[in-house]
Amino acid sequence: MKAKRYEPIEFYERYQEELLRKEAVYQLIITNCQRAMEDPLSDCLIGTVEDDQKTYLFFQYTRPYRMLIHAVNEVNTEMIQTLIDYLKTEKIEITGINTSKEIADLYLKTSGIKDYHIRTKMDIMELKNDELIEQISTGRLIQATLDDLGFALSCYEGFYEDCFHEEVDAESYRPTISHHIENQELFFYEVNEKKVSMCAISRQLLRGVSVGMVYTLPQYRGHGFAKQMMSEQAKVIFARQNEFACLYVDQNNPISNRAYKTIGYKIMEDKQDIVFAI
Repeated sequence: MKAKRYEPIEFYERYQEELLRKEAVYQLIITNCQRAMEDPLSDCLIGTVEDDQKTYLFFQYTRPYRMLIHAVNEVNTEMIQTLIDYLKTEKIEITGINTSKEIADLYLKTSGIKDYHIRTKMDIMELKNDELIEQISTGRLIQATLDDLGFALSCYEGFYEDCFHEEVDAESYRPTISHHIENQELFFYEVNEKKVSMCAISRQLLRGVSVGMVYTLPQYRGHGFAKQMMSEQAKVIFARQNEFACLYVDQNNPISNRAYKTIGYKIMEDKQDIVFAI
């Protein structure tokens, strides 16, 4: 068993079928790989743990983010040790890992790292085109315009604090939010002519989209508006010829988890974003 580094185009061509089979799960690796193919000077370490018969792990690292680690087959200590030994031999220092709980537990135990914190615990959920369970809507989904930018930034600030329990400079996201608005990717849910919730298409994938920035103003929570909004957003997504929608949901927010399941989303894999102390 060995760790092998690939050039991004070589990796993508060899593993494209597997990557697209679980595109929702592998979306960050695919996105980073594509960016690296477009820009050969980009900082993109990508590789596998494999032997002559099987590929066991995918790993990908772009500073300053955490290393992505995915199990292609059942994982064990030997695979993780092989990856850790490779990083040590190549003198590659990583800032953390983004992976499943199973791999995270093995990595921390095998490496002996004790000084870290878990930034988020998330589930990746996927909704396929033919599995949407439509909800009765008491409001309407509207596309955001640039006139809504200030309100959108305020909602993003609330979303970020809810999700990461950290304050954020919302103004620094003005270009990103503006881009989503201009590309018709940002939506509000309006009830009685009042905007109560926000959501976005955060990333266009090859066969589907990743959804994010799902936020309901605190005073309007508990009425099912987010569930209704996500059902209406899914109709728009599928009308645009996407095969699936996917999202990351906080494991510590069971209400959102249940709401997404109600409209047809299913959990594909769990994820932990773990930051090492440096």
